[in-house]
Amino acid sequence: MTGPLVIGHRGASGHRPEHTSLAYRLAWSSGADSVEPDVVCTRDGVLVCRHDLDLARTTDVAERPEFAHRRRRMVVDGRDQHGWFVQDFDLAEVRQLRTRERWPRKRPRSARYDGQGGVLTLEELLDMREAESRRAGVRLGVHIELKHPEVFAGLGMPLHEPLVDLLRSRRLTSPLSAAAVMSFDGNVLRSLRREVDNELVQLVHRDDSVKRRRLHRIATYATSVGLHKDHVLPRDLHDRCGRPGLAVETAFGAGLDVLVWPLRNENRHLPANLRSAGGGAAHGDAHTEVAQLLDLGVDGVLTDFPEVAVAVRAHRTVGVAGIAS
Repeated sequence: MTGPLVIGHRGASGHRPEHTSLAYRLAWSSGADSVEPDVVCTRDGVLVCRHDLDLARTTDVAERPEFAHRRRRMVVDGRDQHGWFVQDFDLAEVRQLRTRERWPRKRPRSARYDGQGGVLTLEELLDMREAESRRAGVRLGVHIELKHPEVFAGLGMPLHEPLVDLLRSRRLTSPLSAAAVMSFDGNVLRSLRREVDNELVQLVHRDDSVKRRRLHRIATYATSVGLHKDHVLPRDLHDRCGRPGLAVETAFGAGLDVLVWPLRNENRHLPANLRSAGGGAAHGDAHTEVAQLLDLGVDGVLTDFPEVAVAVRAHRTVGVAGIAS
Protein backbone atom coordinates (compact mmCIF):
# COMPACT_ATOMS: atom_id res chain seq x y z
CA MET A 1 0.00 0.00 0.00
CA THR A 2 1.23 3.48 -0.93
CA GLY A 3 -0.48 6.55 0.37
CA PRO A 4 -3.21 7.17 2.95
CA LEU A 5 -5.21 4.33 4.47
CA VAL A 6 -8.52 3.36 2.93
CA ILE A 7 -10.80 2.01 5.66
CA GLY A 8 -14.09 0.32 4.79
CA HIS A 9 -16.65 2.06 7.01
CA ARG A 10 -18.69 -0.82 8.51
CA GLY A 11 -17.17 -2.79 5.64
CA ALA A 12 -18.14 -1.92 2.08
CA SER A 13 -21.46 -0.77 3.53
CA GLY A 14 -22.50 1.10 0.40
CA HIS A 15 -22.81 -2.26 -1.36
CA ARG A 16 -23.69 -4.82 1.32
CA PRO A 17 -25.55 -4.65 4.65
CA GLU A 18 -23.21 -3.11 7.21
CA HIS A 19 -21.08 -5.20 9.57
CA THR A 20 -21.70 -8.46 7.71
CA SER A 21 -19.09 -10.87 6.45
CA LEU A 22 -20.20 -9.89 2.94
CA ALA A 23 -19.46 -6.22 3.61
CA TYR A 24 -16.10 -6.81 5.26
CA ARG A 25 -14.84 -9.23 2.62
CA LEU A 26 -15.94 -6.95 -0.20
CA ALA A 27 -14.12 -4.01 1.38
CA TRP A 28 -10.87 -5.92 1.60
CA SER A 29 -11.23 -7.40 -1.90
CA SER A 30 -11.91 -3.89 -3.24
CA GLY A 31 -8.49 -2.80 -2.00
CA ALA A 32 -9.28 -1.39 1.44
CA ASP A 33 -6.38 -1.61 3.88
CA SER A 34 -8.66 -1.99 6.88
CA VAL A 35 -12.29 -2.24 7.92
CA GLU A 36 -14.13 -0.45 10.71
CA PRO A 37 -16.29 -2.64 12.94
CA ASP A 38 -18.46 -0.87 15.50
CA VAL A 39 -18.52 -3.02 18.63
CA VAL A 40 -21.15 -3.50 21.33
CA CYS A 41 -21.68 -6.26 23.88
CA THR A 42 -24.24 -9.01 24.46
CA ARG A 43 -25.77 -9.76 27.85
CA ASP A 44 -23.27 -12.58 28.36
CA GLY A 45 -20.26 -10.39 27.65
CA VAL A 46 -19.44 -11.15 24.00
CA LEU A 47 -18.32 -8.33 21.70
CA VAL A 48 -20.36 -8.22 18.49
CA CYS A 49 -20.18 -6.04 15.39
CA ARG A 50 -23.16 -3.68 15.43
CA HIS A 51 -23.42 0.10 15.24
CA ASP A 52 -26.57 0.60 17.32
CA LEU A 53 -27.69 -0.67 20.68
CA ASP A 54 -31.11 -1.16 19.07
CA LEU A 55 -31.03 -4.20 16.80
CA ALA A 56 -34.21 -3.32 14.90
CA ARG A 57 -32.75 -1.22 12.08
CA THR A 58 -30.19 -3.73 10.90
CA THR A 59 -31.64 -7.14 11.81
CA ASP A 60 -34.98 -8.93 11.60
CA VAL A 61 -35.52 -8.94 15.37
CA ALA A 62 -38.83 -7.05 15.07
CA GLU A 63 -40.27 -9.88 12.96
CA ARG A 64 -39.46 -12.61 15.48
CA PRO A 65 -42.41 -13.27 17.81
CA GLU A 66 -40.21 -15.10 20.30
CA PHE A 67 -38.49 -11.78 21.04
CA ALA A 68 -41.55 -9.51 21.02
CA HIS A 69 -41.49 -9.22 24.82
CA ARG A 70 -37.92 -7.84 24.73
CA ARG A 71 -39.02 -4.56 23.19
CA ARG A 72 -38.64 -1.71 25.67
CA ARG A 73 -37.81 1.95 26.05
CA MET A 74 -34.35 3.31 26.72
CA VAL A 75 -32.68 6.72 26.55
CA VAL A 76 -29.68 6.56 24.20
CA ASP A 77 -27.54 9.65 23.59
CA GLY A 78 -30.27 11.76 25.17
CA ARG A 79 -33.03 10.37 22.94
CA ASP A 80 -35.88 8.13 23.98
CA GLN A 81 -35.80 4.95 21.89
CA HIS A 82 -38.25 2.06 21.75
CA GLY A 83 -36.57 -1.07 20.48
CA TRP A 84 -34.72 -4.33 21.04
CA PHE A 85 -31.38 -3.62 22.69
CA VAL A 86 -28.33 -5.82 22.24
CA GLN A 87 -27.44 -5.85 25.94
CA ASP A 88 -30.75 -7.64 26.65
CA PHE A 89 -29.80 -10.61 24.43
CA ASP A 90 -27.21 -13.32 24.94
CA LEU A 91 -25.01 -14.50 22.08
CA ALA A 92 -27.10 -17.60 21.34
CA GLU A 93 -30.15 -15.37 20.83
CA VAL A 94 -28.28 -12.82 18.73
CA ARG A 95 -27.06 -15.63 16.48
CA GLN A 96 -30.67 -16.37 15.53
CA LEU A 97 -31.06 -12.95 13.89
CA ARG A 98 -30.49 -12.19 10.22
CA THR A 99 -28.96 -8.94 9.05
CA ARG A 100 -30.44 -6.36 6.71
CA GLU A 101 -29.68 -3.07 4.98
CA ARG A 102 -30.01 0.04 7.16
CA TRP A 103 -31.21 2.25 4.28
CA PRO A 104 -33.15 0.02 1.84
CA ARG A 105 -34.63 2.94 -0.13
CA LYS A 106 -31.29 4.65 -0.56
CA ARG A 107 -29.38 1.41 -1.17
CA PRO A 108 -31.79 -1.08 -2.78
CA ARG A 109 -28.98 -3.12 -4.33
CA SER A 110 -27.52 -3.73 -0.91
CA ALA A 111 -30.97 -4.64 0.41
CA ARG A 112 -31.01 -7.59 -2.02
CA TYR A 113 -28.61 -9.24 0.42
CA ASP A 114 -30.99 -8.97 3.36
CA GLY A 115 -31.19 -12.17 5.35
CA GLN A 116 -27.97 -13.63 3.92
CA GLY A 117 -25.83 -12.93 6.96
CA GLY A 118 -25.84 -13.19 10.70
CA VAL A 119 -24.42 -10.97 13.43
CA LEU A 120 -20.65 -11.44 13.66
CA THR A 121 -18.64 -11.48 16.85
CA LEU A 122 -15.47 -9.42 16.92
CA GLU A 123 -13.52 -12.64 17.39
CA GLU A 124 -15.02 -14.01 14.17
CA LEU A 125 -14.06 -10.84 12.35
CA LEU A 126 -10.47 -11.16 13.57
CA ASP A 127 -10.45 -14.75 12.30
CA MET A 128 -11.73 -13.45 8.97
CA ARG A 129 -8.99 -10.80 8.89
CA GLU A 130 -6.32 -13.46 9.29
CA ALA A 131 -7.82 -15.61 6.53
CA GLU A 132 -8.25 -12.69 4.14
CA SER A 133 -4.70 -11.50 4.84
CA ARG A 134 -3.36 -14.92 3.88
CA ARG A 135 -5.49 -14.95 0.75
CA ALA A 136 -4.38 -11.47 -0.32
CA GLY A 137 -0.75 -11.90 0.70
CA VAL A 138 -0.81 -8.63 2.67
CA ARG A 139 -1.52 -7.70 6.26
CA LEU A 140 -5.05 -6.34 6.42
CA GLY A 141 -6.28 -4.26 9.33
CA VAL A 142 -9.22 -3.54 11.59
CA HIS A 143 -10.14 -0.19 13.14
CA ILE A 144 -12.35 -1.21 16.07
CA GLU A 145 -14.79 1.41 17.32
CA LEU A 146 -16.17 0.94 20.84
CA LYS A 147 -19.78 2.15 20.86
CA HIS A 148 -21.66 3.45 23.92
CA PRO A 149 -18.99 2.43 26.45
CA GLU A 150 -20.74 4.47 29.15
CA VAL A 151 -23.88 2.34 28.83
CA PHE A 152 -21.96 -0.90 29.26
CA ALA A 153 -19.86 0.50 32.10
CA GLY A 154 -23.11 1.33 33.88
CA LEU A 155 -24.14 -2.31 33.50
CA GLY A 156 -20.86 -3.48 35.00
CA MET A 157 -19.64 -4.57 31.56
CA PRO A 158 -16.80 -2.19 30.56
CA LEU A 159 -16.14 -2.77 26.86
CA HIS A 160 -12.40 -2.30 27.04
CA GLU A 161 -11.85 -5.31 29.32
CA PRO A 162 -12.97 -8.09 26.93
CA LEU A 163 -11.34 -6.16 24.08
CA VAL A 164 -7.96 -6.12 25.85
CA ASP A 165 -8.27 -9.85 26.55
CA LEU A 166 -9.08 -10.56 22.92
CA LEU A 167 -6.26 -8.39 21.53
CA ARG A 168 -3.76 -9.96 23.92
CA SER A 169 -4.85 -13.46 22.93
CA ARG A 170 -4.20 -12.52 19.29
CA ARG A 171 -0.92 -10.69 20.02
CA LEU A 172 -2.44 -7.53 18.60
CA THR A 173 -1.43 -5.02 21.27
CA SER A 174 1.60 -3.29 19.74
CA PRO A 175 1.69 0.11 17.99
CA LEU A 176 2.37 -1.65 14.68
CA SER A 177 -0.27 -4.35 15.04
CA ALA A 178 -3.11 -4.75 12.56
CA ALA A 179 -5.66 -3.51 15.13
CA ALA A 180 -6.42 0.11 15.99
CA VAL A 181 -9.08 1.14 18.51
CA MET A 182 -11.37 4.13 18.16
CA SER A 183 -13.98 5.82 20.31
CA PHE A 184 -15.79 9.10 20.86
CA ASP A 185 -15.24 8.52 24.58
CA GLY A 186 -11.85 9.78 25.71
CA ASN A 187 -12.15 8.02 29.07
CA VAL A 188 -12.27 4.56 27.54
CA LEU A 189 -9.26 5.39 25.36
CA ARG A 190 -7.33 6.56 28.42
CA SER A 191 -8.15 3.26 30.12
CA LEU A 192 -6.92 1.37 27.07
CA ARG A 193 -3.70 3.38 26.92
CA ARG A 194 -2.77 2.03 30.33
CA GLU A 195 -3.09 -1.56 29.07
CA VAL A 196 -2.16 -1.73 25.39
CA ASP A 197 0.10 0.09 22.94
CA ASN A 198 -2.23 0.01 19.92
CA GLU A 199 -2.97 2.99 17.75
CA LEU A 200 -5.80 4.80 19.53
CA VAL A 201 -8.09 7.15 17.60
CA GLN A 202 -10.15 9.82 19.33
CA LEU A 203 -13.25 10.37 17.21
CA VAL A 204 -14.76 13.86 17.20
CA HIS A 205 -18.48 14.44 16.71
CA ARG A 206 -19.51 16.62 13.83
CA ASP A 207 -20.68 19.43 16.13
CA ASP A 208 -17.74 19.28 18.56
CA SER A 209 -14.81 21.66 18.76
CA VAL A 210 -11.50 20.90 17.06
CA LYS A 211 -9.60 23.78 18.62
CA ARG A 212 -5.88 23.61 19.24
CA ARG A 213 -6.10 23.16 23.01
CA ARG A 214 -8.42 20.16 22.72
CA LEU A 215 -6.30 18.48 20.06
CA HIS A 216 -3.16 18.84 22.18
CA ARG A 217 -5.05 17.27 25.09
CA ILE A 218 -6.11 14.37 22.87
CA ALA A 219 -2.47 13.84 21.90
CA THR A 220 -1.60 12.94 25.51
CA TYR A 221 -3.36 9.56 25.14
CA ALA A 222 -4.28 9.04 21.46
CA THR A 223 -2.13 8.70 18.38
CA SER A 224 -4.76 9.85 15.88
CA VAL A 225 -7.91 11.91 15.65
CA GLY A 226 -10.95 11.01 13.57
CA LEU A 227 -12.47 14.20 12.18
CA HIS A 228 -15.91 14.39 10.63
CA LYS A 229 -15.46 15.48 7.03
CA ASP A 230 -17.47 18.65 7.74
CA HIS A 231 -14.63 19.71 10.06
CA VAL A 232 -12.29 19.55 7.10
CA LEU A 233 -14.14 20.61 3.96
CA PRO A 234 -17.11 23.00 3.61
CA ARG A 235 -20.30 21.12 2.82
CA ASP A 236 -21.79 24.05 0.91
CA LEU A 237 -20.45 27.32 -0.43
CA HIS A 238 -22.00 29.28 2.46
CA ASP A 239 -20.70 26.86 5.10
CA ARG A 240 -18.55 28.62 7.70
CA CYS A 241 -16.58 25.62 8.94
CA GLY A 242 -13.39 27.63 8.60
CA ARG A 243 -10.65 27.48 6.00
CA PRO A 244 -10.60 24.08 4.29
CA GLY A 245 -7.95 21.92 5.89
CA LEU A 246 -7.41 24.14 8.93
CA ALA A 247 -8.53 21.42 11.35
CA VAL A 248 -6.12 18.98 9.68
CA GLU A 249 -3.22 21.41 10.05
CA THR A 250 -4.10 22.00 13.69
CA ALA A 251 -4.20 18.26 14.38
CA PHE A 252 -0.85 17.76 12.66
CA GLY A 253 0.54 20.55 14.81
CA ALA A 254 -0.54 18.59 17.89
CA GLY A 255 1.35 15.54 16.64
CA LEU A 256 -1.76 13.57 15.66
CA ASP A 257 -2.45 11.55 12.54
CA VAL A 258 -5.79 12.41 10.91
CA LEU A 259 -8.54 10.09 9.71
CA VAL A 260 -11.65 11.58 8.08
CA TRP A 261 -15.14 10.04 8.21
CA PRO A 262 -17.67 9.20 6.78
CA LEU A 263 -17.38 9.33 2.99
CA ARG A 264 -20.46 8.31 1.01
CA ASN A 265 -21.27 8.53 -2.70
CA GLU A 266 -24.89 9.65 -2.50
CA ASN A 267 -25.80 13.26 -3.28
CA ARG A 268 -27.30 13.87 0.16
CA HIS A 269 -23.88 13.26 1.71
CA LEU A 270 -21.83 15.31 -0.75
CA PRO A 271 -21.04 19.05 -0.95
CA ALA A 272 -23.44 20.98 -3.16
CA ASN A 273 -20.91 21.44 -5.96
CA LEU A 274 -20.26 17.69 -6.24
CA ARG A 275 -23.87 16.51 -6.48
CA SER A 276 -25.19 15.02 -9.70
CA ALA A 277 -28.59 15.42 -11.30
CA GLY A 278 -31.22 13.31 -9.63
CA GLY A 279 -32.36 12.85 -6.08
CA GLY A 280 -30.53 12.47 -2.81
CA ALA A 281 -29.86 8.76 -3.37
CA ALA A 282 -28.20 9.33 -6.77
CA HIS A 283 -24.43 9.14 -6.80
CA GLY A 284 -22.39 12.30 -7.26
CA ASP A 285 -18.72 13.07 -7.76
CA ALA A 286 -17.30 11.27 -4.73
CA HIS A 287 -13.94 10.88 -6.47
CA THR A 288 -13.31 14.62 -6.29
CA GLU A 289 -14.18 14.73 -2.59
CA VAL A 290 -11.65 11.99 -1.87
CA ALA A 291 -9.02 13.78 -3.97
CA GLN A 292 -9.59 17.02 -2.06
CA LEU A 293 -9.05 15.23 1.24
CA LEU A 294 -5.91 13.49 0.02
CA ASP A 295 -4.61 16.86 -1.20
CA LEU A 296 -4.79 18.02 2.41
CA GLY A 297 -2.47 15.23 3.46
CA VAL A 298 -4.88 13.23 5.64
CA ASP A 299 -3.62 9.86 6.82
CA GLY A 300 -6.76 7.91 6.01
CA VAL A 301 -10.43 7.99 5.09
CA LEU A 302 -13.36 5.91 6.32
CA THR A 303 -15.71 5.27 3.44
CA ASP A 304 -18.82 3.24 2.63
CA PHE A 305 -17.48 2.84 -0.92
CA PRO A 306 -13.80 1.88 -0.53
CA GLU A 307 -13.29 1.18 -4.22
CA VAL A 308 -13.64 4.91 -4.94
CA ALA A 309 -10.89 5.93 -2.52
CA VAL A 310 -8.69 3.06 -3.71
CA ALA A 311 -9.07 4.25 -7.31
CA VAL A 312 -8.28 7.88 -6.43
CA ARG A 313 -5.24 6.85 -4.40
CA ALA A 314 -3.98 4.59 -7.20
CA HIS A 315 -4.37 7.37 -9.78
CA ARG A 316 -2.41 9.77 -7.61
CA THR A 317 0.32 7.20 -7.01
CA VAL A 318 0.66 6.55 -10.74
CA GLY A 319 0.76 10.28 -11.39
CA VAL A 320 3.53 10.85 -8.85
CA ALA A 321 5.51 7.92 -10.26
CA GLY A 322 5.13 9.32 -13.76
CA ILE A 323 6.43 12.72 -12.68
CA ALA A 324 9.37 11.12 -10.85
CA SER A 325 10.35 9.11 -13.92
